[in-house]
Amino acid sequence: MKKEDIMKDKVDKFLFSSVRHTDVECVTHIHVTMEIVLVTSGELNMTINGKEYVIPAGYGTFIPPFEPHMFHSKKVNECHVLMFAGEIADYFSNFTQTHLFTRHIFPISHASLDLVNRILPNETNTVDWISAIAVIAPLSYDIICGCDFEERKYPFDENAYRILEYVNENFRENLTLDTVAHAVGVHPVTVSKIFTRHTGYGFSYYLQYTRCAYAAKLINVKSMTLSEIVYESGFGCIRSFNRAFLNVYGITPTEYKRQILHIQN
Repeated sequence: MKKEDIMKDKVDKFLFSSVRHTDVECVTHIHVTMEIVLVTSGELNMTINGKEYVIPAGYGTFIPPFEPHMFHSKKVNECHVLMFAGEIADYFSNFTQTHLFTRHIFPISHASLDLVNRILPNETNTVDWISAIAVIAPLSYDIICGCDFEERKYPFDENAYRILEYVNENFRENLTLDTVAHAVGVHPVTVSKIFTRHTGYGFSYYLQYTRCAYAAKLINVKSMTLSEIVYESGFGCIRSFNRAFLNVYGITPTEYKRQILHIQN
């Protein structure tokens, strides 16, 4: 195969994405991919799995799959957000399945940052597989050297990933423990245990949490009505949506939208 042909083999955007942000703000959310945030200037505030971090320029943070996190900047900053699936870095992905990160922040090596800037120079970047691997591999080394972690009491297995990924992809449907168990071919009790062990939440709250996080993103879409957001997020009615949103974020959707508009103005 020619070099030109290899470089044309682009990575699907769902497996690897690269976006540069300024003063990023984002409500608490969860996703199935791994995420690396590189702070290139200023100071970034993040909460990851309940832990508060103040991340200065020259440092990064790693968010494993299924760990709730949010961005809430208090100072001007610029950061580079990389999201990638396990296929990009098999060994590192396996490591995250067997180890729990207790400190998510790490210093970025000059070699890694130089490579990132050379391969991913734009605001958003589309790359081939070789380039994606070349970027993630040295950053994985930085993460393992700089972060703190311990062995998981309950390592992620194939069932855990299948169950959590299924809910993350189908949360807008009418899901129950039984429907999820049937879809992935395990007992409902197994589904319940996996959510408690790996997310710290019961199945019902995790589902509610995921729907609310998606709804919070939609609230930023000015053309959408509240009824449309309720439907798109998987809630049966406005009343249940309001109750769930208040339970997850401590404010109503209307109050949240008012805060968003205040920040934007």
